[in-house]
Amino acid sequence: MTPVVNGLETTFGEQVEIRSLNAAFGDGRSAIQNYAIPGHPSNVILDPQGEVLWSAFGPQSAGALEAEVEEAISQVTGGH
Repeated sequence: MTPVVNGLETTFGEQVEIRSLNAAFGDGRSAIQNYAIPGHPSNVILDPQGEVLWSAFGPQSAGALEAEVEEAISQVTGGH
């Protein structure tokens, strides 16, 4: 099964950075602890300063996740 976030890079790749983290590798464990990610799948949207704008645990539909990314971009850019 392909994660929903895989399709977001095509749509939002010019506007946001999308990262996939694994708790067993690299900075995954510290990010998961820092953002209190409860398990898989989880999604977190951060502003450029690293503040959480939105987070969710559990499966998300592609449409719901796209709407959250669009809202986050709007918050960061002031609606532009």
